[in-house]
Amino acid sequence: MKQVFFSHFLCFLSLFWFTSVSAKSRLGEYYLGFGYSMADGDKQSSHDTGDILSIMANSPATQSADWRLALEYGNYDLVPDGDKTSWGLTLDYIMHYDDYVFQNGMFRPYFGIGLGYFSDGAKIHLNDNGFNWSLMVGSEMLFTDDLSMYFGGSFYGMWSDFGDNDWKWDVGFTWWINDIHGISIDYQRPAEKDMNFIGLKYLYSWQ
Repeated sequence: MKQVFFSHFLCFLSLFWFTSVSAKSRLGEYYLGFGYSMADGDKQSSHDTGDILSIMANSPATQSADWRLALEYGNYDLVPDGDKTSWGLTLDYIMHYDDYVFQNGMFRPYFGIGLGYFSDGAKIHLNDNGFNWSLMVGSEMLFTDDLSMYFGGSFYGMWSDFGDNDWKWDVGFTWWINDIHGISIDYQRPAEKDMNFIGLKYLYSWQ
């Protein structure tokens, strides 16, 4: 299962690396995202799998900051616990530093803060349910006018217990087919949870 999982991920990376069809970004744009992700465990969770559906909306707050609202629902098959579900709602405020770009504008660093709520029966995100906080940092890298990559991570935890926290790596490729339609491939890996997440999103931009 793991070999198939990573083979698919490498194929997707190859597709996005060699395909380039203006400059469109995941930052500073109005768009909706509709996604599906699959989860695959490793190490002590090697038999665990999951399917996640998500919807998100991104809206500029200022010329250098965005609001991002996201809702996700996941169903997981865990050993030995069986079927478990998880859902979460998050609201993030993301600041992108366009005035400090370098390498001819190829890199766009960002920093964000967020609030959310998770009902996590699968204990995939954290070990408890309730309100949570998050801090995000990373950069977008623009290859062409339509093809970009982002890489970074987020540090997140429970409001009720600051000791219940984790770090998650995040990388993705985005291809804007035109000014309206886009596709993205995303990969996430928590530091403490032995799970890999790979997702496909359809992006719809109305401006």
